[in-house]
Amino acid sequence: MRLIYLDPALTDIEGILDYISYDNPTAAVRFGEGLLETCRMLETNPELGIARDDLAEGLRLFTYRGYGLYYRIDHDRQVVLLGRVLHPALDVGRQSFD
Repeated sequence: MRLIYLDPALTDIEGILDYISYDNPTAAVRFGEGLLETCRMLETNPELGIARDDLAEGLRLFTYRGYGLYYRIDHDRQVVLLGRVLHPALDVGRQSFD
C-alpha cells in the first residue's frame, strides 16, 4: 500500500512542526523524521492501528509520541489515507474526520 496525506493532515503536521520549532528547531526535525518513519510503517502494516468507528466509520488510530494519526484504509485502491494528526489534549470527538 502507499500512504496519501490528505490536506487536513498536512495542515496538522505543519502546525505541529511550527510549534515545536519555535522553541527547538532540532527537536522539530527529529519529530518530523520519526513521524515520517511511523507513516512508512503504516504503509506496510496498516492494520496496526485500532479501529475508531465510534468517531467515523472505517477510521483507525495509531499514535506517535502521543499524537493521534487518524487514517482509513482503502483496500480497493491499495492506499492508506492519513486524514488527521492530532495533539492528545484535543477533544477528538469534536474534530472532523471526513
